[in-house]
Amino acid sequence: MKYGFNTRYGIEEQEIKGHGNVFFVRKEHRDDIVILDERSLALIERVKQKGGIDEVDEDASTFARLVGEQVIIPLEPSDYFKSLPYIESLSFWLQVTDTCNLACSYCYIPSLNSKQLFRPDLFDMLASKLLAVNGLRTVNIKLAGGEPLMAFNKWHVSIVQLKELLADQGVELQLRLITNLTTLTDAMIEFIGEYDIAVSVSLDGLAAYHDKNRIYTGTQKGTFEVVDKNIKRLQAAGITPSVMVTVTSENHEGVPDLVDYLVQNDITFRLADAKGGYIDPAEFLSAMEKVSDVLRAGVDSGFPVSRRVVVSDLRTHYPSSTPCSMGKNAAAIYLDGSVYFCHTEFGKGKPLGHLEEDGSLLEIIQKGREKHFGLSDDCQQCEYRLICAGGCPLYRVEGKSPMCQSYKKIIRQVFDLYEREQDLL
Repeated sequence: MKYGFNTRYGIEEQEIKGHGNVFFVRKEHRDDIVILDERSLALIERVKQKGGIDEVDEDASTFARLVGEQVIIPLEPSDYFKSLPYIESLSFWLQVTDTCNLACSYCYIPSLNSKQLFRPDLFDMLASKLLAVNGLRTVNIKLAGGEPLMAFNKWHVSIVQLKELLADQGVELQLRLITNLTTLTDAMIEFIGEYDIAVSVSLDGLAAYHDKNRIYTGTQKGTFEVVDKNIKRLQAAGITPSVMVTVTSENHEGVPDLVDYLVQNDITFRLADAKGGYIDPAEFLSAMEKVSDVLRAGVDSGFPVSRRVVVSDLRTHYPSSTPCSMGKNAAAIYLDGSVYFCHTEFGKGKPLGHLEEDGSLLEIIQKGREKHFGLSDDCQQCEYRLICAGGCPLYRVEGKSPMCQSYKKIIRQVFDLYEREQDLL
C-alpha cells in the first residue's frame, strides 16, 4: 500500500516563545493542529519528492503518527478503507474505586464515594479493546480513584495479568499510581517495586498547610506525618515517588516552603492551579513568583529544574496544540467500563462510549477531540499558543483559560529558569 501527503492540508509556521519556529498542519477545524517535528518534516518531504512511499521501517514511529493523524494517507481511494485507525501509544486514567478516606475540599472527582462497584470483567474488556488497536506499542495507565490503594486487593492481580497479556503481544504496559499514600503496606511497597510502578503522591504543603485540607473523613486529623513517613519508606525501598501539588487559596502561601523541601530532597514534582475557582489567578501568580526564587537557588545548587518540575499543563518542553492528550490518544475509564474524555466528568458528564461497544477504542477516544476546539481569537495569535494551548478546555471562559494573564508571566519565569540552568552547564 502506497502513501502520499494529504493535499487537503498545508504546512504552516508560527514563532512560539521558547520553542522558536514551529511547523504544523492545520486540519478542517482551525484548532485541530498536528505539530511537525524535524523527523515529521523530513518524512513528508521524502513523500512529496517520491510521489508516494510504502510503509517505512527506519522511522516507523513518525510514520505511524502521521498516518494516524491522516497527514499521510493511502494514495488509492480503494485502500483508504483498508487503513485501520493507527496509533503507537495510548494513555488512560483508570478509576479503580470511588472510595476515599480523605475529605479534600477541592476534589475534582464528581463520583467520589459513590456506590458504584468496579466491574469484575473490566480488565478483560480493556484487554480485548487494546489488542485490536492497529500499531499499538505502549499503553500508559494511571491507577486512580478515590484512593486506589484502598482497593488494592481488587485490582493488583488483574493488572499484572493485563501487563503479561500485552507483553506477549509486544505491547508494553507502563503503570502509575495516583495516591494520597496514607494506606501503604509493606506488601504494596513490594508489589510496586516488583512491577516497576511509578508513584505520584499529593502534598498540599508542609504540615501546617497540608493538614488544613488533606484530612481523614472521620477524625478530621491531618495526614502530613503519615504521608511524609510513607514517602521515606518508598525511598528506602529504592522507589522515588513524584509529588503533585494542587495550589489553592488555602495553601498558596505555604507552597514555596514545600517546594524548598522537595528541592532539598531531589523530588520531581508538579505544581498546578486548582481548577474550578479554588484559587484566584493573582494568588497563583504570587505563589509562583516566590517559587521561582526558590527554584533559582535550586538551579544554582545543581537541582535540574527542567527535568524535575512541571507547571500546570504548560508545554514548556515541547510545543503542543492541546494542554493534554485527552481526546487524542488518551481517555478516562470509569468503574463500569464507560469511556470519558476526562475523569472530572465521572458521574456528571456524558461518556464518549463504552468498552463493551463495537468499534475501535481509538475511535471512541477521538470522539472527544472536539472538546479542545473553541479557542479565542486572542489565543490563536498568542506567542504562547502552543505552550498554554488555551488551558484545560473544560474550564475555559470565553475560549481561554481564566489563568491566561498569570500563565503568560509564569511561562516567562519557567524559560528564565531553563536558561539559567543551561548557562551553568
